[in-house]
Amino acid sequence: MQTLKIVVDDNLQETTKHGSYDFPIAIYTNKFNLFEDGYIKWHWHKELQFSYCLYDKVTFFIENQKITLEAGEGIMVNSNVLHQIKPYNNNCLVFSIDLDPALIGGNTHSLIKKKYLNPILESSNLKFICLKPDVQWQKIILKYMKKVFSLWNEKPYGYELEIKNYLGILWLNIIRAVKEEIKDSVSAVSHDKERVKLALQYIHEHYAENISLNNIAMSANISKSECCRSFKRILRVTPFEYLMEYRALKASELLLKSKKSISIIAFDVGFNGISYFGKVFKKYMNCTPSEYRNKHSVK
Repeated sequence: MQTLKIVVDDNLQETTKHGSYDFPIAIYTNKFNLFEDGYIKWHWHKELQFSYCLYDKVTFFIENQKITLEAGEGIMVNSNVLHQIKPYNNNCLVFSIDLDPALIGGNTHSLIKKKYLNPILESSNLKFICLKPDVQWQKIILKYMKKVFSLWNEKPYGYELEIKNYLGILWLNIIRAVKEEIKDSVSAVSHDKERVKLALQYIHEHYAENISLNNIAMSANISKSECCRSFKRILRVTPFEYLMEYRALKASELLLKSKKSISIIAFDVGFNGISYFGKVFKKYMNCTPSEYRNKHSVK
């Protein structure tokens, strides 16, 4: 299954439902050249995510960290963790397994969930786990990720049960490997996360207006300097850079949904000049506004 765009709400939570209520898992083969924006933008979801690089290289930005995977390497991104994914080249190929933790841990009162799932899901210092084939326990996890991927595509009789069994083995290897690391971990809400969420909500509501860094900082009840530091720590960009990228993304939507001129769209998303708008749009979308409209418009 290939997705073409990540749809998020004002808090950057992905709105796509992965899998079904009775089998809450979905597996995607991501060809980045098919994505509208050429990459997977910032988002988070309640599902656990296991990704495996099949070809070339791919970079994961997870809150304030940057992780590059080679072919044959993988990563687990924990539940509720903000991340984005960018390919090294357009030919990069990655598969991702997105699953509701309940598929492993069972219902809310399950012993498995309380003893072996929640310690990782609620850990404040386990945002992700890199998976390398030269580390034995990680090699085993990569092996079972590939088995799950194959079963999903081939769908032999009973594949759902076999996938569930493999996920259990995969998780057993993780929990045994990190049990000491999470033993004393205390779940805590990050101040940076809350500040950035408030600021993002303000940007998403007012991006078309003439907003300043001071406006953004005030929305999160912090100083301008602390606002910049929080954005850098969580998103690795400044508030202004995020605002420009968000305006470019909103402009890309208007270019396809409306017949307005490019100059009108520029003003509609908060730019005061067509020249600067074109420069910013090309920086984030890798083409000019007119090229984008011609490329993606339905003929």
